[in-house]
Amino acid sequence: MTLSSLKIHLALALLLAASTASAANEADLAVAAAERAVLAAESANPRGEAAAALDRARGQWQAAQASRRQSDRLRLAEAAAANADLAHARARLDAAREEVDSRAARNDDLRRRLLVNRGN
Repeated sequence: MTLSSLKIHLALALLLAASTASAANEADLAVAAAERAVLAAESANPRGEAAAALDRARGQWQAAQASRRQSDRLRLAEAAAANADLAHARARLDAAREEVDSRAARNDDLRRRLLVNRGN
């Protein structure tokens, strides 16, 4: 092997090693992001459909942690983050709906009291 072909092979080997390390790092970052998303969704106290989405996210996140193939880790971690975000959004929507219903009921009660007091 000549010196220039040796340099080319060495450069290709370094490039391959760097791309493999980059893929592993990308998968690790995705798993960490999925963990943060799952924790954020848990803090929203999801119920019903939101809880089901959180369970899916938790399972995908755990599968991503256990997976040895970087492509599977990345795919599962991204799916886990998406389902956790969905669970968080649904939990927040449910909480907002409950708040609106509570305030509407309070307004109705106040309106009834006002009408009763006007009659006296």
